[in-house]
Amino acid sequence: MTRCESPKEGMFKFFENIDRYINAVKSPENASTQQEVSRECTLMSNYFYRNKNPGVAKSICEQFLKLYISLNEYVSKIKTDPTYLSAVHFLNYWLNAELKKKLFKENIDVNDFYDNLETYAQSIDAISFLNIKEICVIKNDELDNMNILYNLYSNYYNVFNGSNIVCATKESCLEYSKQCFQEYKKGIIKCENNDSDFCKAIKEFENKYDSLKRGNKTNNGFNSKELMPLPSYEQAFEEYQSELNRRITIFTPFGKWLPINKKNQEKRHAMKEKMYNFIDNSNEYSTYNEYTPYRFGYNST
Repeated sequence: MTRCESPKEGMFKFFENIDRYINAVKSPENASTQQEVSRECTLMSNYFYRNKNPGVAKSICEQFLKLYISLNEYVSKIKTDPTYLSAVHFLNYWLNAELKKKLFKENIDVNDFYDNLETYAQSIDAISFLNIKEICVIKNDELDNMNILYNLYSNYYNVFNGSNIVCATKESCLEYSKQCFQEYKKGIIKCENNDSDFCKAIKEFENKYDSLKRGNKTNNGFNSKELMPLPSYEQAFEEYQSELNRRITIFTPFGKWLPINKKNQEKRHAMKEKMYNFIDNSNEYSTYNEYTPYRFGYNST
């Protein structure tokens, strides 16, 4: 099983062009599937995944190849070109996320799936499919971080396309803003004094979002100044900590339930560790996030 190198190698850089990839994802969803693509994906899924939900495997195969076609301008460049690297890192993210979300219970390895897909894709003359060596298994924590960023930008571009407000109604604009708030909270809580690529990307999103909020853009009764302000790390930490204090207690030998002592620094550290686990492993599905396979989100009550 090939695992991806450290994100310091540029795994997050595709978010610099995420609008391009969000549009690419939307485009294949509405496009008809080429007959050759459908045939080869059917053969691949029936042969390798006949006992592991072949219909879903076929769909992922088709969508991946349609994405590949949509991004052909970039994936056909030389393999040291930054636009090539950006595009294939996005394809790697997309494939990891789709397999984790839709075939989680089947425990299908990303490398194996891609190798099987590649064998059949190279038979399709219309695609001129080239090997993507960057396909690899993304660690769960990094995949979760990418999911957060993907959803932040998906909601952002549902409000603003780079020049105009595009959400249809004020209510839908505010809902997308609310989703940005909730998703950003999941990200910023991981970024106390953190200089990781993920936290830099979170900061970049914050700058873009705040710039739109200050921009005074108006359409369909909505003004960008009405966007919800994004929470600070301190605000997110306080909210999650408050929720954990409600849920986590210590059972003593005396038969009493005692709240965790926040004043004790060691217990505070343990609290933070529990909180991060709580964010990732809450027992309520995050139903909104398209690219959060089996990730759970916090929903305040």
